[in-house]
Amino acid sequence: MNANNDLQQKVQFALFWEPHLTGAAIGVTAHDGIVTLSGTVARYEMKADIEQTVKKVRGVRAVVMHINVQEHPEATNEERLAEEALRALELHTSIPPKHIKIVVANGWIYLVGSVDWHYQKQAAEKAVSRIMGVKGVVNSLLIHSDRTDMLEKKALCDAFDRSSILRGKNIIVGVHQNEVTLTGIVDSLVQKEEAERIAWNAPGIWRIHNQLEIIHT
Repeated sequence: MNANNDLQQKVQFALFWEPHLTGAAIGVTAHDGIVTLSGTVARYEMKADIEQTVKKVRGVRAVVMHINVQEHPEATNEERLAEEALRALELHTSIPPKHIKIVVANGWIYLVGSVDWHYQKQAAEKAVSRIMGVKGVVNSLLIHSDRTDMLEKKALCDAFDRSSILRGKNIIVGVHQNEVTLTGIVDSLVQKEEAERIAWNAPGIWRIHNQLEIIHT
């Protein structure tokens, strides 16, 4: 079995292993670490779960999504989608809804505005992705913290060293004002995204340039 077929099989098994995804008919192809997924799912939330599951498979360097969300009668009622999206944000205690605006078009929800922390941006997207009838979410929220803490490279490097999956990895941290650049080498897409997730936990960060290279060892 060549490397492409092996990776394809690993991805298929990973999707089969998740009970809530076994009902989805997803086509999988793999070429040089790039996995392409195709098919149709009932809800947008399932599409997002499939993407995250595939990213965790060892050997995956990038994911191309050609997965559509099944047409649903609720998608045409855009006023209802907007109302439910606003309600979802209001019910989430960690999200500042007054700084977020929602645009609904053709079943897609667009999030615009700003939040203080990256986890708030992620929470907003997750909250609206669960609404029945949503075909997709475009998260254009900006991170704009009022904090003026100095970003320290050592603190970020120490945080990476505390991570069980990043300890010992060659991650170089560059800091310029409120922006962080990550360069170096990691083993997987999961490690690359975990490094970015950890970096976002530092106060005062507005933007991260994740230039980590994936080289399988």
